[in-house]
Amino acid sequence: MKIKKRMVKPLDYLLIPTGWKRQRKKRAIEELKKRKIKNMLVLNGDDSEEDILYLGKKLRGGERIGFVTFPLHYQEYKEIIKKAQKDRNFPKKIKIENIKTKETPKQFIYGILGLLEERADKKVNYVREEHENWFIKRLKHFIKKILG
Repeated sequence: MKIKKRMVKPLDYLLIPTGWKRQRKKRAIEELKKRKIKNMLVLNGDDSEEDILYLGKKLRGGERIGFVTFPLHYQEYKEIIKKAQKDRNFPKKIKIENIKTKETPKQFIYGILGLLEERADKKVNYVREEHENWFIKRLKHFIKKILG
């Protein structure tokens, strides 16, 4: 009996957010060996919202994109994309997938806080205002300091 290899669909963009470089670089290299990838892009915005708004200007619609990140960060990206699509700042009909990296305890905590922050915001913030979600922002900063 032959075991069939699962066919991995090609990607138009492999997106690598900044931070946790070693982990994401290793995972991106694994993915490059497995499938055809047309473009690789490092997302180096100040935050996830900036990354998605930048990406929304670059995409036309119909592309397949993969985010090299841990699962909770990917969920945060999905939330932002939904809001940006409502505001017509991100094309519809984009296929997205998570090129999963391992999720460390630090990333899990940080991911939960980031996801809570996004769910609390009703819209994508195009200009950051310091008073928005001040509690979650301060909690994220505090936890980041503790976890190193």
